[in-house]
Amino acid sequence: HMIFSTDCSDYQHWQSYLLFYNAFKVGQPGRVTRIASGCSEKEAKLAKKWHKKHIKKIISDMYDIHFTPDFSNVAKSSKDHNYKDGYEFFNKPFGLLHWLEHGKHIGSGEGGKRQIDEDVVVILLDPDMTLLRPITDDFTNEADHLIKTKRKKIERRVKHGSPFAQRYGFGTDWQKRNVGRIAGSDSPALRVSAKRAGKFYPAGPPYVATARDMHKIALKWTEFVPKVFDEYPQLLAEMYAYSIAAAHLELPHQLVESLMISMNDAEDEGWPLIDNIPATKTCSIASHIRDYSGPLPKVLHYCQRYMVGDWFFTKPSFPRNFFTCETPLLVVPPMDVAVRFNYRKPPPPHPIPGEKKPSTPTQVARNTFALCSMISKLNELGEFFKDNHCNGIEGTRRDKSLDLWKLGDYLGQNFEPSKHEEMLSVKKESELMEDTNIVKNK
Repeated sequence: HMIFSTDCSDYQHWQSYLLFYNAFKVGQPGRVTRIASGCSEKEAKLAKKWHKKHIKKIISDMYDIHFTPDFSNVAKSSKDHNYKDGYEFFNKPFGLLHWLEHGKHIGSGEGGKRQIDEDVVVILLDPDMTLLRPITDDFTNEADHLIKTKRKKIERRVKHGSPFAQRYGFGTDWQKRNVGRIAGSDSPALRVSAKRAGKFYPAGPPYVATARDMHKIALKWTEFVPKVFDEYPQLLAEMYAYSIAAAHLELPHQLVESLMISMNDAEDEGWPLIDNIPATKTCSIASHIRDYSGPLPKVLHYCQRYMVGDWFFTKPSFPRNFFTCETPLLVVPPMDVAVRFNYRKPPPPHPIPGEKKPSTPTQVARNTFALCSMISKLNELGEFFKDNHCNGIEGTRRDKSLDLWKLGDYLGQNFEPSKHEEMLSVKKESELMEDTNIVKNK
């Protein structure tokens, strides 16, 4: 059962649509559930209606949406640490626990009578992850699964007491927190050596564990994460809390390097599988991923900026109203983009927009793979949306003319939508949600 945690914003609505669609296209086995936290009554009603019409009836009736309260302010100090609206990443552990204890297709009953289906394998992703290959409980194919750090007895399948996860680059940093205060002076986490701390616990999504283990972790994760945030009110607080919870429960993770790719210079991600692809074929393979039989990472975590020449993608700048009838599709890069450029040109509003910055062949190839993957997947889903919801609607556009480089880069609070994006906002909010749009353009 694959799950992912979101809020109810436009921003994570289109990401959810993409995740559901690609789970179906890669043949992800089992159910997929979006955990949506903090929705208003109106937002929940619209999201539920949209999910039923666009996901459940058209993509798969195995795909669900589960609503939870807003947990972003569970730490009393969250508003004191530059998070005026709370720390949204609290929704991940608390949303997970809420789903395990109240959700459909993972258990039955409520309260003290709740029976969780403990043998179900739970796969927890972030919403900005798109699947390249299915994720299961089976890691026996060594060509697909890069595992640097091995136990004395190598585990290749997820089972009770043996969770798996992507290795992240924070190593033993979780031990720098006040673990005794967070987990208790007698916590087993305090007895973990530095060697084992870096070997088994710098875990991040995708997390893969049995529901029995995931429930144990969720209980401690939700207990520890506000305390971690109180002393470390920054990004990664929830990840450190997960590591402390796993160590406290004595659940060492089998960490896998190739579950994910994201940051193109990261050493502990699945980029070596991409480096094996000839540069002349990188964009073509990324654009037709299901036709490629070679080993690949399981997910692309598209939380970075990807640039090759004047080709560009970053999720904050992606138009919220892309999945509409009247919005054109994305301009497609040339298939030889990885050998055509040895530089990147940051888009406006960078200080010197268009300035050429040198890139190594490896950087170019990795950025090319991410760019071509995202553009191809978004265009494919755009076509799917139009095929199913735009027939006979005047003004439907299928031309590939939307240039993300020209839309510019999102640099924070001072971002102003470009004229192109403003031009695309042609419907009222109610029309967008009720008719053909997945998200409303802010």
